Amino acid sequence: MKSQIIDFMSETKTKDVYSQLIQKVSARDFSDNLHGFVQMMMDLYEDTTGLDRSIHGKYFEYIVGESLALSGIKNMYYQATVNHVPLAMFDWFLYDEIYPVSISCKTKARERWKQAAYEGLALKQVYVGATNYLVTLEPTANIGHKKINAPRSIDHFIVATQPEYTKAIKRISERQYSRAELLPPLKSGTFVRI
Repeated sequence: MKSQIIDFMSETKTKDVYSQLIQKVSARDFSDNLHGFVQMMMDLYEDTTGLDRSIHGKYFEYIVGESLALSGIKNMYYQATVNHVPLAMFDWFLYDEIYPVSISCKTKARERWKQAAYEGLALKQVYVGATNYLVTLEPTANIGHKKINAPRSIDHFIVATQPEYTKAIKRISERQYSRAELLPPLKSGTFVRI
């Protein structure tokens, strides 16, 4: 199978591994089984690298991005920063000027889900209608208490290898997303160079 996202990624060890492994997947329609695609790519990764921890997280981010592309989403941002949302970098960001979507990818939620919660809260301060997803590989049993304790800034905790992931990505892909205009940090002012 040919990746739809890999040409946009920087040259890294992760890109090399991902490029090799996705070619082992037979080309077929995964739109109704995105969670199966995630599981297949993670199984290939484990069999090939033994879960190389140095690239584990980035590799998972690539799989989530590929899932978005497989569902028909055309405009998306990887590792995006958003104006007026300080200290936040979104793994995947889908721009809609009223209802943007952020997707935070965590192989294990542990305490790192709090980072996604903070980023989601900051995004909702600027875009009240934003929807924030935390996508993880952690088993459902381990995230139950996190779902209960999470602030409202994380709208959905999703396990990427479960059918709910396919449903969530389908729901996300029902909307049209556009290219965001990149704005300079200042709207006006007189530049003084001494």
